[in-house]
Amino acid sequence: MKSFTAVFLSVVAFTSALPTTIIDARAEDQATATVCQGENFTGDCIDIPANYNQCVVLPEGYINNTGSFKVAPGAFCRITYTADTCSLHGDAFVYPTPGAPTLHHFDDPATGTQIDAGSTFTSFLCQQCSGCA
Repeated sequence: MKSFTAVFLSVVAFTSALPTTIIDARAEDQATATVCQGENFTGDCIDIPANYNQCVVLPEGYINNTGSFKVAPGAFCRITYTADTCSLHGDAFVYPTPGAPTLHHFDDPATGTQIDAGSTFTSFLCQQCSGCA
């Protein structure tokens, strides 16, 4: 009976450790993006987990209604504001610092002009970046 108890406790200890490992591994394959309706990260904000290299369409209330966007260190994101969903290369890159605090007054890298990207922002795609802080 002692050997059964020892084996049972070993199995319990091993299996109770597995979910933590799986969750940690999953978190390494994700970025977290903060999306706010107001500029400078004000108003209603949400944190959106984003698997690397997968398009994320903004949720209702934020699609075409985003004032600011940033990604946590360790990733950068390509935001899309000229299409209904992520395009092949995105419209602009957003890095953790400074993020995109003023999407309603955003300097469009394609045209060099200031645009209201927040009123047409639909989606984003994040990639891992070891040098992004």
